[in-house]
Amino acid sequence: MTRLWTEPFGSESEALVAFAETYADPVRINGTDVPLSQLVARARMLKQAFSDLQNEPIEQIETGDRFVLVFLQRGRHAGPFTTRLGSVEPSGRAFEIRVIDVLTISDGRITAIEVVPDNLSPMMQIGAVRLTD
Repeated sequence: MTRLWTEPFGSESEALVAFAETYADPVRINGTDVPLSQLVARARMLKQAFSDLQNEPIEQIETGDRFVLVFLQRGRHAGPFTTRLGSVEPSGRAFEIRVIDVLTISDGRITAIEVVPDNLSPMMQIGAVRLTD
């Protein structure tokens, strides 16, 4: 699963096939149905915005149809990063974010994900957000 988010993939159709092996279409993310094409677009955007992406597992728990993964995601801000607040031009800075994913698995595919990210920390690390006194 993590290689889909960190390693390059070929054409759009190849990416859709690769994601379809792991994810249902659509997959429910934090209560919203997301088609595979949007998931592929998100992965492609991350790979364009960040180089040297790595996911380091910290904890994994599996219970029935649930899989909980806690991991550190690291990378370097190398390209424009599109956020809900606008685009952030590349800073060249490294970042590290702790993420918790709660995955629901059905018929061998991820059908739902509850993602608990720390969105503020990496934005501060790449210089997009600054705290003021």
